[in-house]
Amino acid sequence: MKQYFKIIRQVLQEGREKGQGTYYEAHHIIPKSFNKKSITILLTPEEHYTVHKILAEYWKHHSVYGRKMLWAFHRISYDGKRQLTEEQYGDARRILQDLWKRKKTEEHRKNIGIAQKGNTNNSSRVFKGMKSDISEEGRQKLAQARKEDQTGRTGLQAKAAKGPYTVIFESGQKHTAGSYPELSKLTGIAYSTLQCRLKHKEGIAERGWKIYKGEQALLF
Repeated sequence: MKQYFKIIRQVLQEGREKGQGTYYEAHHIIPKSFNKKSITILLTPEEHYTVHKILAEYWKHHSVYGRKMLWAFHRISYDGKRQLTEEQYGDARRILQDLWKRKKTEEHRKNIGIAQKGNTNNSSRVFKGMKSDISEEGRQKLAQARKEDQTGRTGLQAKAAKGPYTVIFESGQKHTAGSYPELSKLTGIAYSTLQCRLKHKEGIAERGWKIYKGEQALLF
């Protein structure tokens, strides 16, 4: 807790006030959940994150205050406004593991449900009570973009490409793609069938077609 009180003392010495061109967040020196009288101070978002991290780590095993401090840190970390660095995100996940693994009371389940309340359509699910202003057309475009990004919009250069894979039909028709989903789209053969055939019968003609790993020039 030394670092905690060091930050508090430094802030008190500065005598901060709102409306001075700097964004601050109010923080109770003694957490509200302790039910003790406490003054509030103004912290930067970075300082606010740090002090709640300290409180969560220090009190997390306490039978009374542990859960309260972890939930407070959870709200600070995932309030939808804060941009965490990779290091901060990792710290938050590790600290909060204990909280997430604990058995939730019915009250906690209801609170989580309220926080995650949104449209029944999964594509427009809203978290933390925030309403999304994205249109249905926008959602569809985002979904299509994600799909194309993973399934080979750019052929052999696709993000999901692990090929190339080549299917040659008995007629001599040949299709090459960088991923199974893209090859399935080109040939009309199920993704799982392509994957199984390559694994167990690569280059073997069966049911009018065969598959290779790589770009094959050989005909049937």
